[in-house]
Amino acid sequence: MGYIQGIKWTEEKIEQEIRKVMAALHIYRMPSRSEIKSVLKDNALCNKISRTGGFKYWADRLGLDMKESDTKTGKRYEVEAANMLRARGYEVEQMSIKHPYDLLVNGKIKIDVKVGRPYMLRGESRVHTFRTEKRHATCDLYLIFALDEHEEIERIFIIPGYELKVVTMCIGRDSKYNKFIGRWDLIEQYDRFYKSLK
Repeated sequence: MGYIQGIKWTEEKIEQEIRKVMAALHIYRMPSRSEIKSVLKDNALCNKISRTGGFKYWADRLGLDMKESDTKTGKRYEVEAANMLRARGYEVEQMSIKHPYDLLVNGKIKIDVKVGRPYMLRGESRVHTFRTEKRHATCDLYLIFALDEHEEIERIFIIPGYELKVVTMCIGRDSKYNKFIGRWDLIEQYDRFYKSLK
């Protein structure tokens, strides 16, 4: 799976390092990014977790609960997205956790909300990583919040689902996805399309 800072990263090694952090902190859940960094003093494990499925993936794989604040962050930005859309005149329904997308706009447009914090990739490049969890989208659009180091919104991407054929996406400062920053007009285009179907 590759080398980072002299460590050969295998799935077993990732699990071993996660459990080392848990033991150091005396916790029985998936450690957060800040907790891992506080114990290991670098971002290597965090980066590897993000690039091999993400924190939720590893928590599920190891049968661990997520830190409550991580779940709350995702829900908070679903509400934020819904409020932004309502402010633009759309009707928005927030879906249950069982749905493969988060918001239904004007009764037709399916939107999945993602949120990510920045981290340093290999200590060199500042990036945001988002897990779509599927290669083929089950939504029309992804509404993606890239946060800064103070948990403030840095960039908002609105990307058609068919554009993201990846399970995990990594967005740097100069990304091919930058053309989708602030593309609220795409929601209007989808709305017009659905209205044209009679």
